[in-house]
Amino acid sequence: MHGIRLCQQHGIKVGLRFTLTQDNAAELPAMLDLMDEMDIDKFYLSHLNYAGRGNRNRKDDVVHQLTRNAMDLLFDRCWADIQVGKAREFVTGNNDADGVYLLFWVQKYFPDKVAAMRERLAQWAVMPRAMDFQYRQPRQRASDTFWWDYTLGNVRERPFSQIWPDTSDPLMAGFKQQPRPVKGRCGECQYLDICGGNTRVRAWSLTGDPWQEDPACYLSDEEIGATGEHERLQVTPYRRTIRIKQA
Repeated sequence: MHGIRLCQQHGIKVGLRFTLTQDNAAELPAMLDLMDEMDIDKFYLSHLNYAGRGNRNRKDDVVHQLTRNAMDLLFDRCWADIQVGKAREFVTGNNDADGVYLLFWVQKYFPDKVAAMRERLAQWAVMPRAMDFQYRQPRQRASDTFWWDYTLGNVRERPFSQIWPDTSDPLMAGFKQQPRPVKGRCGECQYLDICGGNTRVRAWSLTGDPWQEDPACYLSDEEIGATGEHERLQVTPYRRTIRIKQA
């Protein structure tokens, strides 16, 4: 808190970031209250991604109803600010079902704006956001922020300008395909143009198939127009495997 105050005193922009889990979901209202108390004008809600260290915490991922409750709270706070003329920024990440859920909110309160909102959300969805590459030392591997275990190439062997457009890699080819070759509920979803199949790394972490449905989608079959024939993926606790090597 002292660090936040120091940043504000020196004109440095400050935002609050909150990764939603089953353990801390009840603390979200207090975090938003803190945003008011400290006059902070940006709040970022991150959904849990089952990748890297986050994969060990997937047992704590919020159930779908808790996720919806959190989104409803964010919408309410943001709309309350707008009504009193307060300009603040509310951002969510790592679950593109949020865009569809926002469309449902617009449908409820501003039905005349639905077409324009859907067009805008679909335009945003086709932006090149498939993978956020990083060079990882000391091996100079090119990989995505969340796909730590999946290497697309080595910049010592090929320049990044050759790695990026190379669709001989099946994962890269799938990400560049429109629409993505998703399966299950995601493949049936009427809003695939908005969410793009959501976050693929969660499906990969749970099933080994990056094109399976995203288990963190909190929208119902009825809402997305799915038949209900596919059994929904269930989040199971992470279990660490310990291997003992013979000396």
